[in-house]
Amino acid sequence: MATKHESEQPSKTSSERMANAMRESVARLDGIIQSAMDAIITVDERQDIAIFNPAAEQMFGCAVADVLSTPLEQFIPSRFREAHRAHIDRFGTTGVTTRRMGVQSEIVALRANGEEFPVEASISQASVAGRKLFTVILRDITARKRAEEAVRESAERYQRLVELVPDAICIERDDRIVFLNRACIQLLGSDSPVGVLGKSPLEFIHPDFHAVAAARRHRLASGLEINPVMDQQIVRLDGEVRDVEIAEASFYDEGSMAFLSVLRDVTDRKRGERELRESREQLRQLSASLQAVREEEKARIARELHDELGQALTGLKMDLAQLVSQLAPEQRGAIGQADAMKALIETTVASVRRIATELRPLMLDDLGLLSTIEWLVSDFSRRTGIAVELTLPKVEFELDSELSTALFRVLQESLTNVARHAGASRVRITLSATESDVQLTVDDNGKGFGASLESGPKTFGLLGMRERATILGGELAVHSNPGAGTSIVMTVPRRTGVPKAPS
Repeated sequence: MATKHESEQPSKTSSERMANAMRESVARLDGIIQSAMDAIITVDERQDIAIFNPAAEQMFGCAVADVLSTPLEQFIPSRFREAHRAHIDRFGTTGVTTRRMGVQSEIVALRANGEEFPVEASISQASVAGRKLFTVILRDITARKRAEEAVRESAERYQRLVELVPDAICIERDDRIVFLNRACIQLLGSDSPVGVLGKSPLEFIHPDFHAVAAARRHRLASGLEINPVMDQQIVRLDGEVRDVEIAEASFYDEGSMAFLSVLRDVTDRKRGERELRESREQLRQLSASLQAVREEEKARIARELHDELGQALTGLKMDLAQLVSQLAPEQRGAIGQADAMKALIETTVASVRRIATELRPLMLDDLGLLSTIEWLVSDFSRRTGIAVELTLPKVEFELDSELSTALFRVLQESLTNVARHAGASRVRITLSATESDVQLTVDDNGKGFGASLESGPKTFGLLGMRERATILGGELAVHSNPGAGTSIVMTVPRRTGVPKAPS
């Protein structure tokens, strides 16, 4: 029969095991509390501190020995203490074991040095040995609040900046406008964002640009867009069409592909550009008309000088010769005076021919461009002593009068510039023609000039040559460098005449 001592032994062993387990559990709990990164504070029903872990010491700036059995209120700003006591009392009667404290779990705490700081807190309650204990877990969110404040201030600065920017800015996501600044509201003709937000951007893009906008969105989304700015037209809410320059970029916003657009209203500028182009075209037409009238007047004066004055001088010369034939040999004084008159008449005839030729070489109309160029080059070389290398097409070709005149005048002005300014010893002239174009090139080995002199006040000759080429739908290029000579190339479309075989 077992003794009493032997029957109690298993029970005592079980109690020891239970006690050991409890001690181990308390040790583990204490280890967790002591090593926790968040502050852990436990208070009794009077809200006196019973547990104050190292994280709480660091958070509040005081030692555990100094705060045990002291009121928790010392870590709560005075203005919140009454509300805090009421909150703990209500929580104690609910029977709920855990709860977050404060609106969105944020409350204000007080360090030992009097500094207030924000914390996130959660509270739990438990009954131990008939005593109700409340445990608060606190997390200092000062750094997070500062970061949030910095982000908020940055967002406010960004918002103010965006609102002050004169260009229209909008963001679209999922084919809907989700943001726009004041300038964009005004550009689209709305009084408030309500009239625009949530609408598709295509409602404001001119139908002619819908396909372009869609293709651009695809390129932006795939990273293939290389044109940062493009011209488009938009349609305001009131139906008015406006010209805009638009710069766009793609980015991810709230997990979706979004597009940022910056629009600049260039309607007035475009209108000004159109008016300027029209004005220039009108001036060009006026210049062409004046040049045509001037050439006609020069041709008329040249022909009158050649025909009427030339014939009159020739008749006068013949009459003088007849008078001289009637003089007696002994009338030496009269004969000498007649010879002087004859020389003066011949000089006057030469001057009339020179003036008439400079006004308008009649051979340009009678013999054509190539013969006139040969005469002009020969006369230039004879007068200036400058060697000229002339290359003309081997095949005869015909041009209308306006084009022939322009080519002749450009060559005439180029040679005049060479004689006056270039200081050249050699000039190379080339005239070539294809079925579509005629090109005149004048190269000299003179002193040349810099780019700054090309548009100076003494270059109206160059401006006139350029204008002649532009009127005919062509262009005139000038290449020159100091000490390297000058090259003038005029290229104009050929409007009439086709090459023909030489006879």
